[in-house]
Amino acid sequence: QPDLSRVPGLRSQFQSSPKASKLLGGPCDAVMSLALLRSFLVLWKQLEVLKEHWGQLKLQVQDINSPSLHKQFSELYGTDILYPSMKAIARRMGKEDEFEEILITSQSILPPKGASEIEIKTQQLQKLLENLEIHMIQEVLKKVNREITLVVSEKSKEQHTLPTDLWKHQVMEENFSIIRPQIVENFVQRLLENYQDGGLEVTFRKDHLEACLLSLGCDVMARERSNFESYSMCYEHILEHVRQKLCQKEQELDIIRRGQNPPEDKAGQVAELSHNMIMEITALRARLTDLEEENLNLKKQIRKEAQEEYEALVQALFVTCLHIKEKLDENQLNLIQKVCELIGEVRTEGIDNMKSLKKKWGSTRPDEEMKENPAKEQLQPLEQDNCGLPALVRKLRSLGHWRLVVQQAHFRGQLSRAEKEAVQTKKECLNIKLMAEREVVLFRQQLLALRQALARAQADNVKMCRQQENQAQLLKELEHRVAQEALHRQQLDLMKASSMEKLLKDVQQKEQHLQLLTEDAKRASKLGQLQQKKIQRELRQVRSRLAHERSVKLDAFQWVEELQSQLNDAEQSSTQRNSPGGLISQAHYSLSSASTSSRYTQQHLLKTQLTGSKITRIQRPKTVPIKHTKRTDHVFLPNVADTVQLPAFQV
Repeated sequence: QPDLSRVPGLRSQFQSSPKASKLLGGPCDAVMSLALLRSFLVLWKQLEVLKEHWGQLKLQVQDINSPSLHKQFSELYGTDILYPSMKAIARRMGKEDEFEEILITSQSILPPKGASEIEIKTQQLQKLLENLEIHMIQEVLKKVNREITLVVSEKSKEQHTLPTDLWKHQVMEENFSIIRPQIVENFVQRLLENYQDGGLEVTFRKDHLEACLLSLGCDVMARERSNFESYSMCYEHILEHVRQKLCQKEQELDIIRRGQNPPEDKAGQVAELSHNMIMEITALRARLTDLEEENLNLKKQIRKEAQEEYEALVQALFVTCLHIKEKLDENQLNLIQKVCELIGEVRTEGIDNMKSLKKKWGSTRPDEEMKENPAKEQLQPLEQDNCGLPALVRKLRSLGHWRLVVQQAHFRGQLSRAEKEAVQTKKECLNIKLMAEREVVLFRQQLLALRQALARAQADNVKMCRQQENQAQLLKELEHRVAQEALHRQQLDLMKASSMEKLLKDVQQKEQHLQLLTEDAKRASKLGQLQQKKIQRELRQVRSRLAHERSVKLDAFQWVEELQSQLNDAEQSSTQRNSPGGLISQAHYSLSSASTSSRYTQQHLLKTQLTGSKITRIQRPKTVPIKHTKRTDHVFLPNVADTVQLPAFQV
């Protein structure tokens, strides 16, 4: 909030409005009025900036650039800032009731009568600052409460257990669940997309099976990759957590070790640190002096460079000035000479005129005037010489001044070179001092490092002694172990020898048993061969028998065909004549006997074929059709009964 009461001429304006109006209206000092106007403009600008910032905080926007936002801002500003500030001003002036009446009648917030603009804007600015301070305090309280809750929650966690969020990926949420990959189901679905169902067997194409296996391998590799990434992230988090714990423990151990160090070491460390700090301070001071000297030298160098740059110009100007002065002197001398000549001419003319007048009028002293003229004529060249002498004196002075300037420039160059040499020698001296100090510091560091190395060497020596003792003990243990292993090996060799003897005995027994089994197998093979030979012999007999029966059957079939041909002939003859019943019965009997004999032969042949062998099949010869037998039952066959019965019984 600006302290406007310190501005001259504003204290009276803040106290009462009539005085402000008098100062603004009446004649006053120009400086006071200018300060008043300037303070008013600054106050107005501050009010506008704070008003915009307050509106952005209230509306929670970056910029108020729409009519709706501006309307909301004006309403909020009127209710929160303008009305309380106007009410406070009216209360201060004792016009609170009048202000309330005006507010009720006009339905708009107007300033009370007699209040100045400076007072109104100051009150609004004060109210805005109060609101902003309240907002900042609230934000700080929220942040503090949030931090306190976080600290309390962190302290409430158990320190010996690992946090559960270590098992989660960085992009995982709390309700993350790993999706089970449908690898087997997808493989079966792809495999059954192209198959051939053959009842008990299912066949697949080779390229289709290879494609399905390739997709299965890709799915398995993708699953393994996702598992590797998730578990590797988990292990990295665990390792980081363990590393942080180890770092904390190491820091605690370092603090404990530092606390256990003797005070002498601390004093030595403090002395070394103080010495190092003193050296650094001296180096910084030397560096500061060097920088100051460099700054002065740079300024001098800049001046010298400027002088050198403008020296030629100054000399040229000086030369031109001398030439101009010489010309002016020459012109002055010429003017003086011309004036003297003109004066002499005028004088001679005057003298001549005076002589002529004297001659006319007559004169008593002509010789005196003639005597004065030669003296004046002698003074004229002296005066001319006297006028040339100041010019020569001025020339001599300018020449002396020129020589003086040249000598000064020469001496300045020598002085600058001497100063540069002095500065260079100082720098070299400081560099030598700094190098010496650095060498001292390096020697001290080397000495400290050598001491530390000596301490480390002593510690290493102690460790080596302990290691040698441990190695000697380990060698003894190894010797004892080797002896025990040798005894164990001997026992194992004995056990192996006994087991080998047992194995040899078992092998011999098994070989004997194997020989017996081979003999039994040979006998069984011989018996099998004999049985096979016997079976083959029987097969040959059965085949010969079947061949004989087949030939007999073929002969019977031939007889049947002959009988059929005879029956056909008899049928043709029966159509021409009628026959008695006895012949018909005889023919019927002969045909029935022939059919029974043929059936008997067929059944006998089939039985022999079935009992003999199923390997060879004999083609069945053609038999007499049934329709012929049916026809012969009703056909008359004369004188054929005897011929039919004989072959039937022979069969």
